[in-house]
Amino acid sequence: MNPRLLSISIALMTLTFCMAMAPVNTNCPMTGNTAKPEVLMDMKGSEIAFCCGGCRARFEKLDPTDQASKLKAVGVKMSMEVGKPAGKPASFVDELILSRAYLLPNCPITGKPVDSAKAPARKVINDREIIFCCMPCIEKFDADPAKYNTAINDRIISAQLPGYPLKNCLASGRPIDVKGTPTDVVFGNQLMRFCCGGCATFVQNDPIRLKKAVSTLEAGYISSQMPGYPMDSCVISGEPLGDSTVNAIVGNRLVRVCCGSCEKKLNHNPRKYLAKIDAKVKADASGSSED
Repeated sequence: MNPRLLSISIALMTLTFCMAMAPVNTNCPMTGNTAKPEVLMDMKGSEIAFCCGGCRARFEKLDPTDQASKLKAVGVKMSMEVGKPAGKPASFVDELILSRAYLLPNCPITGKPVDSAKAPARKVINDREIIFCCMPCIEKFDADPAKYNTAINDRIISAQLPGYPLKNCLASGRPIDVKGTPTDVVFGNQLMRFCCGGCATFVQNDPIRLKKAVSTLEAGYISSQMPGYPMDSCVISGEPLGDSTVNAIVGNRLVRVCCGSCEKKLNHNPRKYLAKIDAKVKADASGSSED
């Protein structure tokens, strides 16, 4: 074959292959941010791109109707009967993002309450969700992430430290104060305590040890908060809690839901349901004082 024709043929084959593998969207269906072409999920033969692995994990947890709605918002039309997508399984870190939601009440840039903001903006940055009062605040955060990450971590440690359930290091198992002052670090949006910085690095750089540490920490929260848990019904469906009850940990809070389906809804908007639990606690306290 003529060398020139061969080169053209190879170029056309390459172009065809790249077009077949190209994502059908340019914006992430979960956040609206610019999607990364390397963070993909195959869905009915189409490649859907996301801005990060956390958004892909969230999307995989949605019902088909919600998935179709999210895609439509970024200009992708899919059948409502799409079924369960055959995407790549989310990594353990991706899954952690689902239950490590941003629980601080204020925007890290302006300090304004995020729940009262007219157009709050969400973004997963370095494996954790952060909520801002508006999109321009994300740009300010990106301009000096070290400054704002340090401030967020300090506030998370301050908020979660009083109810921290464990006295032993999540790596060595020794008392967290065995070497003096414990090492407090934040993974995602959750406080984790270690006896030293070496143990913290050892765990957080190893997915297997990290998964074990998170399981140990969640078991501690469940054990400490279960006796005083204020609700005997699912905070989402209102159904009685029974054999299929899921004990979920959001940040440093136990939330009991009736089933896996309700856990998905909890992961989608945890602040909404934590507020309901807080309202129940307040109502119970008010009723007790009247008695």
